[in-house]
Amino acid sequence: MKIFTRFLLALVFATHHVSAAQVKDLEYGGILFDYYQQDYFSALVQYEYAHSQNALQHHGDEARLLKGGMTLSYGIAAQAEEIFSQLLTPEVAAEQRNRAWFYLAKLYYQKADTARAAHALMQISGHIPAEIASEYNYLATLINIRNRQTDAANSGINQLSDNIRFQPYLIYNLAISQLKSGKTKEAMASLNRVMSTAALHKSEELAVLADRARHALAQLEMTEGNLLAAWNYLQGVRTTGLYSNRALLTYAWAAIKLKRYGDAVPALNLLNQRSITIPETQEAKVLLAHVYETQGAKRSALKQYLLAEKAFKDGLNTIEMARKVIASQEIPQEFVINLEAMLDESDWYGMQPSVDYTKLTPFLTELMASNNFYSVIKELRDLYGIRRNLQFWQMQIHEHELIIRIRRDQTGMEQLMTATNEAQEKFRFYKDGLMEQKLTTLTLSERDQERFTSLWANTQKDLEMVGDKMDQVAAIKEPYKLSYQLEARSRELATQVSKELANTNNLIRSLEKVMRGVITAELDKHEERIRYYWAQARLGKARLYDKALNNIEDSSSGAQQ
Repeated sequence: MKIFTRFLLALVFATHHVSAAQVKDLEYGGILFDYYQQDYFSALVQYEYAHSQNALQHHGDEARLLKGGMTLSYGIAAQAEEIFSQLLTPEVAAEQRNRAWFYLAKLYYQKADTARAAHALMQISGHIPAEIASEYNYLATLINIRNRQTDAANSGINQLSDNIRFQPYLIYNLAISQLKSGKTKEAMASLNRVMSTAALHKSEELAVLADRARHALAQLEMTEGNLLAAWNYLQGVRTTGLYSNRALLTYAWAAIKLKRYGDAVPALNLLNQRSITIPETQEAKVLLAHVYETQGAKRSALKQYLLAEKAFKDGLNTIEMARKVIASQEIPQEFVINLEAMLDESDWYGMQPSVDYTKLTPFLTELMASNNFYSVIKELRDLYGIRRNLQFWQMQIHEHELIIRIRRDQTGMEQLMTATNEAQEKFRFYKDGLMEQKLTTLTLSERDQERFTSLWANTQKDLEMVGDKMDQVAAIKEPYKLSYQLEARSRELATQVSKELANTNNLIRSLEKVMRGVITAELDKHEERIRYYWAQARLGKARLYDKALNNIEDSSSGAQQ
């Protein structure tokens, strides 16, 4: 499910690849360019403009399919559904109709309407375009997994044996479905298959999926009481990466249950060095002290409790600073603009992100993985872009109004006409003088006359050009005045831009409020959890102090006796 949702949000609507030679409308080529650059917002803007100019006559259905896919990626499901439904008529070519059914099935599946998604896929008949064949099989297999049709799902998985992009995730989803059906052995076999498939194809993405499968297998083995088997699976999980924190903590708990406390300490030490914003790190700090205490290393336990207490206090201070940051007026816009820089961090689990928001972003690592939150970020980013464009056009309109007002107030036509007449008189004077010089050269020898021929030709050409310009200026009887229609149109556009800017600002304020609310709720969760472990650390410290005092009192009593 997660990989499918990610495909939707990343817009893997693989509409057919169109080469430059096949593009019949220039505007459609521009839309495709932005589409394949993953600049979907610009592509949508270009589509709307080209459509308003009736410039997509040769790619109408294709362009509408493209628009439907991009619209769906922005979460406008109702509009996307309307676009796809319009392409299901007999007048539309069979290939485009099949694409529309396929995209409609994806839309229904995104809305968790599996029955309608399956019905839409069943309407596809005849040739399935090669560009969507793999996705078609992927979606059909997902639906079969959801409906717990294991045989059909396995058949679909086998058909995608050469597609490393889809098959491992389908196998993992099948394992989860089997687990929900109570088929634990089949689920474990599927998870082991995920690990085997990932081992054959070296990639970071599949390595993460394999870690996830190992962690799931370890959890299942621990549920069954097979601690050693769980231990073996956990040893295969990498100590860095997306699932390393959960795996390390589970590894430590498995060691504790096996009473192999010495093996638990390295895993807890690794977690202990990571950011206090990570939930597993918070638990590990207290758990490490508990392990030391269980081993009888009371000094090490007390030291760890004291360090944990200080770390939790610092964590609470950081949360408070984060609240102040997000409450700042300009932070949401800056946060969105710098989103790509923040998401470029390769491993937030092992280090702090190298951006200006180090007090804020570590707390949002899990939130960033939420499709709903990320969609809000994307919409805000586009709204900020719209606002910048509207503000630019508002500035341009003000400049146009200034130009119109200046031209309305233009004076000094008499001085201009006088200057023009004087320039004409000077031009005639110089022209006559040059003609006299040309006649003078006729008295020279033929050899000297040839030396002046090219010079006089160029001079004559320049005189003709200047003469044309003088005639054009002399023909002006009054200065150019802008029409009142243009002035009225400028005012109309100014009003429209102001209205759209106000609407955009209202939408931005609404989304910023949502964004602040979601982030505040996430910070509340972090604060509640940190306060809980902080209390545990203080209780552990107090317990050790009490034991130490009791030991001192017992020693004193023994000495007195």
